[in-house]
Amino acid sequence: MTSLRHPRRVAIIGGGPRGLWAVEELIERARIPLDVTVFDPYPAGAGAVYRPQQPPQWRLNVNCAIVTTAHDNFNSWRARRGEDTADAFPPRAQVGQFLADTWSAALNRAPASVRVRHLPHRVSEVRADGDGFMVDSAPFDEVLVCTGHDHLHSGALIHKPSRVPVTGLYFGADLPSAPRRIGVRGAALSFIDVCLLYGDTAETIYPVSRSGRFLEVKPAPDTPLPEVPERWRQACARVSTAADLREILIAAAGEFGEFPTADLAAVIDGQDFTCDAVAELEASLRAAEGTGPLTPAAAVGAAFRGVFQECVDWHKAHGPMPGFRELSRTLERVAFGPPPVTARRLLELIHAGVVNTQFLRAPEQIDTWREEGGVDVLIDATVAPQAIPSPFHDVPGVVEIGRMNELSLPGHDSLNRSVHDDIPRWAEKVGNP
Repeated sequence: MTSLRHPRRVAIIGGGPRGLWAVEELIERARIPLDVTVFDPYPAGAGAVYRPQQPPQWRLNVNCAIVTTAHDNFNSWRARRGEDTADAFPPRAQVGQFLADTWSAALNRAPASVRVRHLPHRVSEVRADGDGFMVDSAPFDEVLVCTGHDHLHSGALIHKPSRVPVTGLYFGADLPSAPRRIGVRGAALSFIDVCLLYGDTAETIYPVSRSGRFLEVKPAPDTPLPEVPERWRQACARVSTAADLREILIAAAGEFGEFPTADLAAVIDGQDFTCDAVAELEASLRAAEGTGPLTPAAAVGAAFRGVFQECVDWHKAHGPMPGFRELSRTLERVAFGPPPVTARRLLELIHAGVVNTQFLRAPEQIDTWREEGGVDVLIDATVAPQAIPSPFHDVPGVVEIGRMNELSLPGHDSLNRSVHDDIPRWAEKVGNP
C-alpha cells in the first residue's frame, strides 16, 4: 500500500449526487494527503440523471426539500439566485445546476492536501493489483463504485431485433425529434417523462405495462399528511419477516380512515385493481391534492412512507428481511409515485386523446410492434431490475454503495443523505485511517 507520505490515490466511479457526497466527505474528513479521481462521462456533481443539459420538462419526482449538500441546500441556492422557491418539484436540470455548482464549491473548499479531479470517462476495467487496484491501467489505493441504474441491462429492448426504431429514454438515447405514434414499454415515472417530452407534438402515445396500472400520486406538499403513530414505528423493530410488517401497515393505514381491512390488504397484495386505470389515477390525484377522500391505496402508501426509515434500520441491524423484496414491489407503486404536477399533465394528455391506454394491460403488444411495426418509435421506459451488481462487483476490496445494494439494504435515493451513513463512514475510513 502507498506510504502515507504520498497522497493516497482514490478512484470514485460515478460522479452524480452520491459521488459528490463522497468527495465532500473526503474533503471534510481527510487527515492524510489524498489524490481523488472521479470517473463519470456526465457533468461532475450532477451525473447522468441530473445533468443540466436535459429537457426542461423533466421534473424532480421527490420534494426538493431533501436536496442538501455539505454546506448548502437547493432551496437556499435558488433563493439566492432570485428564483421561485415555491415549486417543490422543479425541473431536474435546475437541480443538476445546483449540484454542479456544489461540485465547484467543494473543489474551491478543498485543502491543498486533497486534490480532486473529474475525468469525463466511462470506466471499462477494474482489477486488483497487489495491495491496490488498476482502474483502466491507472493505479489506485481505494475504489468506490457509486453508479446508479444500469439502463443498458440485459433485459433492455435495445438488445432485441425490431422492425421499428427502439431506444431508451435517457443516457445515450437516440430520440427522434417529433415522432407521431410512440409505443412505450412501461407506465411508471419514466413513461411520464416520455409524455412530458412529446405530449405537445405527438399524435398518439401508447403505454404498455404488465400491471395495466399507473402509479399512485405523491401528496402535494401543502396537503395535510397522515402521520404514522409512534407505536407502529416502534413495532417495526420487532418484526421477523415481511408478513409481520404487512400486518403493521394494515393497522397503521387503518387509522387514517374508515377503511375495511380487506381493502387495505388487497392494496398490499396487489389485488385491488378496478380495471379502470384512468379512474384510479384521477382518484389518486384528488387524494394527493386534498380535493377528494383518501383512498385505501393512498393510506397504505402513507403508512409505508411513515415506517420506511424503520424498515431501513431493520435491514441494517439484521440483513435482508425475508419477503421484503416481494412486498416492496407493490408498496413502491403506492408510496413513491409521481408528484401532482406531472400526474395532472398525464391526465390532461389522456383526456385530450394523446395518451391512448388501449394497450396498457397488453404486454404482448411490445413484441407485435417489434415484429410488425405500427409505431414510429418504441421507447423502453423501464428501469433496470433492483440490485444489479456493478461490472466490478467481484473485484476484492472494491466498495459499492448505492442501488446495487438495494436487496440487502433498501433506500438508496441518491439525493437523500438522511437515510444512510455509509458514505460518511467510508470517507472516514479512507481519509482518516
